[in-house]
Amino acid sequence: MAQPSSLLSCLLSRLLFCCPRALLFASALSAGLLAQDRRTVLEPQIPPVCTKLEAMLSAPHGLLTDADERRMDTERIQKAIDQCGGRKAVELHGSGERNVFLAAPFHLRPGVTLLIDANTVLYASRNPRDYDVTPGSCGVVDQNGHGCRPFILADHAPHSAIMGDGAIDGRGGETLVGQSTSWWDLAHLAKINDMKQNCTRILIVRASDDFILYRITLRNSPNFHVAIEKTNGVTAWGVKIDTPATARNTDGIDPSASSDVSILHSSIRTGDDSVAIKAGKLGASSHITLAHNHFYSGHGMSIGSDTSGGVNAVRVSDLTIDGADNGIRIKSDPSRGGLVNDVVYQDVCIRNVRNPIILTPKYTLAAGELLPVYRDITLKDVHVVTPGEVTLEGLDAKHKLDVTLDNVFVSAEGLPASAISASHVAITIGPRNGDLIPTGELTAKDVTVTQLPGSTAGTPVACAGRFEEYPANPTAPRSATAAPPVDNTLYVAADGSGDFYSIQKALDTAPANGATLRIAPGTYRESISITKPNMELRGSNADASKTIIVFDKSAGTSGGTLHSATAEIRGDNFHAENLTFANDWNATHTQVPVGSQALAVLIAADKAIFTNVRFLGNQDTLYAGSRNCAPDGEPCAPTRQYFTHCYIEGNVDFIFGDSKAIFDNCEIHSTPHSEGFLTAQSRHYPAQDSGFVFNHCTLTAAAGAASIWLGRPWRPYAKVVFLNTEMGAHILPAGWREWHPGETHSIDTVYYAEYNSTGSGAHPGERDPHTKLLTAAEAAQFETKTFFDGWDPAAQ
Repeated sequence: MAQPSSLLSCLLSRLLFCCPRALLFASALSAGLLAQDRRTVLEPQIPPVCTKLEAMLSAPHGLLTDADERRMDTERIQKAIDQCGGRKAVELHGSGERNVFLAAPFHLRPGVTLLIDANTVLYASRNPRDYDVTPGSCGVVDQNGHGCRPFILADHAPHSAIMGDGAIDGRGGETLVGQSTSWWDLAHLAKINDMKQNCTRILIVRASDDFILYRITLRNSPNFHVAIEKTNGVTAWGVKIDTPATARNTDGIDPSASSDVSILHSSIRTGDDSVAIKAGKLGASSHITLAHNHFYSGHGMSIGSDTSGGVNAVRVSDLTIDGADNGIRIKSDPSRGGLVNDVVYQDVCIRNVRNPIILTPKYTLAAGELLPVYRDITLKDVHVVTPGEVTLEGLDAKHKLDVTLDNVFVSAEGLPASAISASHVAITIGPRNGDLIPTGELTAKDVTVTQLPGSTAGTPVACAGRFEEYPANPTAPRSATAAPPVDNTLYVAADGSGDFYSIQKALDTAPANGATLRIAPGTYRESISITKPNMELRGSNADASKTIIVFDKSAGTSGGTLHSATAEIRGDNFHAENLTFANDWNATHTQVPVGSQALAVLIAADKAIFTNVRFLGNQDTLYAGSRNCAPDGEPCAPTRQYFTHCYIEGNVDFIFGDSKAIFDNCEIHSTPHSEGFLTAQSRHYPAQDSGFVFNHCTLTAAAGAASIWLGRPWRPYAKVVFLNTEMGAHILPAGWREWHPGETHSIDTVYYAEYNSTGSGAHPGERDPHTKLLTAAEAAQFETKTFFDGWDPAAQ
C-alpha cells in the first residue's frame, strides 16, 4: 500500500494559489503540552448521597402519556437540591419500568451534585412556556433570539456537578406542547428564513468554578448541550453526547471566557461543533485541555467563531474525528475576531471529514475592527486518512496565520492542488517533513515556508484501530425523538449561520447533478462560476436588494469583457430568485470606452430562469449568450433564457449577446452616459435561433440619463422585439441605431420590431425605417411558450 502523502509535501509541491483511571494529567502529558489545564486533574469521585428520589414515570417506546406529561418532578428535585448539604449528591433512581423523571427548568446549588443512576433518564419538559424569559418568548422564531431559560442552570454554584451512568434527554425532536413543531423544527425554520430561534439548552454553567460532568449521557438537546461561561476549573470526564447530525446548533461542549478546562475520555456526536472554545466580551479562554476523546458527526474541534476576548494555551491530544463536516477548525471574522495563540493539536486521527483542517479568519463576510489573528498554532502528529479540503488562511499580509506543521499527513491518495487553499500564511516545518520549497509558486498567495534545521522525514501517526463505534448508553431510556430529515439544500449566510459563508464554496460542494442554494441576506463579495446543471440559487428574503452578489472585475483587469462577470453561469436548467448580481467596477473607476466593460452576469446556459433578480452595472451589465458559436459561422447551440419581474440597470449595451431570451414584466433602467443603448444583440447568421423579446416591460431612466437607444446591432443579424412595453421619454424617437454609423451597415439586415409600445418614448411614426411594427397576429409568435419551442418556464 502506498504511504500517505505529507500535507507539507502537498503544500510545497502542489500549491499554486484513554489512559488509566487515576491518571495525573499534569505529569503524564509531554513537555509540549505544559500550557494545558493548570490543575491536577484526577478522575472524579461520586460524593455521598443526601437524598434519593425514586422515579414515578415510565415511557414505553420513549413516550410519556398525556397524563404523565403533567406529572412534573421539578419541585421535588429542586427542593432536594436546595436542602442538600455541600459536597453531597441528590440521586435520581429508576426501578424497572418506572425509570423516568420529568422536569421544567431548575437550578444547581453550590457543592451539590445531581446524580442520575444507570437505567434512569431525566426528561426535559416539552412546554415552551416553562422556559420563557418573558411571556411567550420561548419556542418561537423571531428576529431577537435568547428567549429561553436553560433546562439546568448552574449560576454562581461552585463545586456543583452532574454525574452518573444515566441520561438527560432534551427531547429536541418531540412535538412541543401546543404546537405542531419540535425544537429542532424551529431551528431549521429559523435557518431557512434567516431568523433567530428561541430554543432551550440542556445546561448552562455560569461563574461556577470547579464544575464537574462525569459519566453522564446528554441527549437530544434543543440547542447547545453544555455552555460554560466565566468559569475557572471545569472537568468533563467520560461524558457522552448524542444528538442527530441533522439537528441544527446542537453544540456539544462550549467553554467561553473560561480557564483551566479539561474535556477527557468523552464521546460526542451531534449536529454542530463537538467542542467550540469561544472568547467574547466576557473575557479570554485559556489553559484548556482536550485528551483521549472521540468525535463523530458534527462540526469537529473548533475554536471560535467569537474570539474577540482572546484564546490561548489550548492543548488537544489523542483525538479521533470520524464522519464530521470539519476536523480541526479555527474560525472567526473581523466582526468578532481577536488573538488566538499557543494552540497545539497533537496525535489526531481524522477520517471521512469534508474539511479536515480549516484555519480561517474569514469564517463569514462580516466586516469590522476586531481583527482575527492566529499565531503559534501547531499541528503535530496529525493524520488525515481520507481525502478532504485543507484551508490555511491569514487575514491579510499584515495579519498572517502563523502555523507549524510537524509530521502532518494526508490520505494515501494525496490532495490535489484544488483541495488546498492557502493565503497569507507563514508555515514552519519540522522537526519532521523537511521538503524543499518551490518558493516561486508560493509567493503569489503570500505563503512563506521556513524549514527547521535538521528536519527529517516523518512517519504517519498510526490510526488503525483507533476509530471506535459510538458507545451508546443502552441502560438509559431514550425519548421518542425524531431526527430531522436530511435537508439537501445548501444554506449560505454571510454571518456564518448557514452551512457556508461563501456562495462559491457551496457551489463547489454541490453534487454534480445540481442542488438548491438558499442564500441569506447580506453582501457576498466574490465572483462565482456555475458549470453544474440544475443549480438553483434562492435569496431567502423576497426583497432582492437584501441579498447582493458583487465583485469588481473589468475587461481591462480580467483579460476581456467575457472574463469580467461577477457570476458566470454555464450549467443548464439554472434558476435564480430574489437576488442581486452586481459589478461595481465603475463605483471606483471612471467609465472609459476601452476596458470599463464589467459584467454582472454572463449566462450561456439553456433553460435558465431568473425571477425577481436585479442586475446592476454600467457598460455590458448582462450577457445573455448561446454556446459553441464559432467565428466562421458554424451553427450555435441555442439557449433559452427567461427573465421575469427583474430589474436590469446600465448604460451602454447593457443587455447583449445572442441567446434566445424573454424579458417578461421587467424594468430596464438606464444610468447617465453621453448616450446609451439598452441592447446589443448579436445573432450571427439569418437562421440562428436567437433573439431578445421584451414583453410587458417598463423602460425607465435615472436623472440625467437621456439620448437612449433601444439598441444597436453587435452582429449583422441582431433580433430584438418589444411587446406591450412602456417607454420613458429618455428613449430617442428613432429608437434604433447602427453599430458604428458610417463604418458598419448591420442595421440593413437586423430584425427590430415593436408591438403596442406606450409612453412618451413610443414614437411609431418616427422610428428608424428598418423597424417592423407588428400586428397582433405577428406579435403572437413571440409569446413565451411559442418563442421557446414549447418550453414553458412557468411550469418549472
